[in-house]
Amino acid sequence: MSFFLNTNMPLVIFFIIIIEITVLFTQIIQYLSRTKEKSRLYHIFLILLLILYNVFEGFFPDDRIQFIPIKLQNFLGYGFGYVFATYCPIYFYKAMELEALRFHGRYGYLFVLVPMILFYGILYPIIGDLTFTRKFVYIVPAIYALSLFYKSILEINRSYNIYKDRSLKIERLCYFFAVFPVSITPLLGAWLGFPKWIITTLFNVGFLIVNWILMRRLISKSIQEHNRLVELTHITQTSELTSKELFFENCKRYNLTGRETQIVELIGDGYKYKDIALRLFISERTVEKHIQNAFLKTGSKSRIELIKVLTS
Repeated sequence: MSFFLNTNMPLVIFFIIIIEITVLFTQIIQYLSRTKEKSRLYHIFLILLLILYNVFEGFFPDDRIQFIPIKLQNFLGYGFGYVFATYCPIYFYKAMELEALRFHGRYGYLFVLVPMILFYGILYPIIGDLTFTRKFVYIVPAIYALSLFYKSILEINRSYNIYKDRSLKIERLCYFFAVFPVSITPLLGAWLGFPKWIITTLFNVGFLIVNWILMRRLISKSIQEHNRLVELTHITQTSELTSKELFFENCKRYNLTGRETQIVELIGDGYKYKDIALRLFISERTVEKHIQNAFLKTGSKSRIELIKVLTS
């Protein structure tokens, strides 16, 4: 196996890290241009943690590195995967917007963090047995990971049964199956004895492939939505008064509340969620909830379809 310079870093992992850093900067640039896409922000944090995970797994432990204590190196090299795993429940809850995962999003990290602190922070410095630490630290997180896996799949299917959005279901499942395997790498290494570079390579390549597919779909979807919104905004601005009257009549027919009607009207005028929230002195999340209610009442699946339903 080839290594990067005179270190323990496998060359294949080094190149993967370079690719992921490129992806990270690309995602940051895209997020800055569309800051309302909060799921992209959580995805940026995920990629950042994955890069750190790969760096620590690749370089540590190494007896030749004298300025970092060997016990800290062992934690970074074998234990940082648990830091990554603590973020997974938060990511599933926030990025995929699955309300039923609220408990996991708020407290799930404790099922990983507490055992990690107990074993790596207390027991390992006392007993100095890395093999024991790596094996038994994962018992509680493994049980919790299975629970999170089961709950997430159920919620993704339940959400699909409500909104019937097949593309959203596929997108969420892709996110889930890209992230979840990375969170179980300690099990493969500590209990099954897989070499670190094999585990890291397999899961990183899988993650990058899924990430590429999702980002390609997201960019295409964003461009299409932007073009259609520009077109609808132009139509709305140049339409006659009777079209506005038809819009309000349709809002009444679909039992939209006054606030929902007001927000949908601003959407049709080309305002973004953030701008609407500032204009109406409410939170951006409240705006999103009103739009979701309008989706349910009109049977729409997107803002474009919602405007069309209410203006035709």
